[in-house]
Amino acid sequence: MIKKRKKAALTIFKLLFSCTLMFLVYRKIPLDDLGGVLAGVEYRYFLPIAVLLFINTVLSAWKWRLLLLADRVDIPLATLTMTYLIGSFYNLFLPSSIGGDSYRIYDVAQKSRDGVRSAASVFADRFSGFLALVILSLLSSILVAREFDNLMFFFGPLLILAILLCILVALVKQQPVRLFLRITRLDRFELITGLADKFFLSFQCYGADRRLLFRVMLISFTFQLSVICVVYLLSLALGARVSFIYFSAFVPLITLLEALPISIYGLGLRDAGYVFFFAWAGMSDLQTRSLALLFLGTTVGYSLLGGVVYLVRILSADKGQNEKKATKTP
Repeated sequence: MIKKRKKAALTIFKLLFSCTLMFLVYRKIPLDDLGGVLAGVEYRYFLPIAVLLFINTVLSAWKWRLLLLADRVDIPLATLTMTYLIGSFYNLFLPSSIGGDSYRIYDVAQKSRDGVRSAASVFADRFSGFLALVILSLLSSILVAREFDNLMFFFGPLLILAILLCILVALVKQQPVRLFLRITRLDRFELITGLADKFFLSFQCYGADRRLLFRVMLISFTFQLSVICVVYLLSLALGARVSFIYFSAFVPLITLLEALPISIYGLGLRDAGYVFFFAWAGMSDLQTRSLALLFLGTTVGYSLLGGVVYLVRILSADKGQNEKKATKTP
């Protein structure tokens, strides 16, 4: 009962946080002007955007499958693609943009009968994506920092990359994590230590295959570049002509920002990120906020496809159960 209350209180806090940020970002922008900009969107850009989004889903499912195969879990690409789509649908309702990962872990655990290997694969998938994001941002930020004569654009991604590398070293070496468990006295619980051992074993499977690591990172870089292209095409649809280099530097940082589990679906954080960063690139107040809203509308619309897939999966499962019952009855 107490846990349910804490969870409800946390959700309410995140909802209030998102609403407050949204109010602060949009309070001085006339809704008529904002609606006018969005009404003038060039829809010819949405076909390539839709294609890129679907390709990204398949790429993500393929990378996930490679990680699972390395850990001796064989699930078809089509199944993982559907699970990814449903996970994106769950993101609409769960805190932060990575909330759907919980569904992905659950769904694969149901099929593999191993929750730890499922969680390890999803974590490795997400971590490799973040690593590619930050590296791309760091490379682009060198040019942006020189142009604006502001090292903030360089040291920000550099700091995030250092944190990610520290986490990676801790997972590979294992000792830092085991030291943390010992300090917090969590190592007293056999369940936790057993789960940690199985988690490390999965990471050893990934790290033992350099070809796998190369393919995973290559897919991650391709995916993140595609996301940057999607945002760039959305800006073109709005009539905003800004150099692509700004998108390659800023979109990864905004993506990392909206992944923080302190808002609902990244609302508020994402908008503030677009307003702050792309104002430096020369976009007007209307354009930065319109871009944030257009990105939100596009991703929500695409995520609803996952809802359709989820409905089809439920109906198919019910049909299968009914057929089994019919065959059992004399």
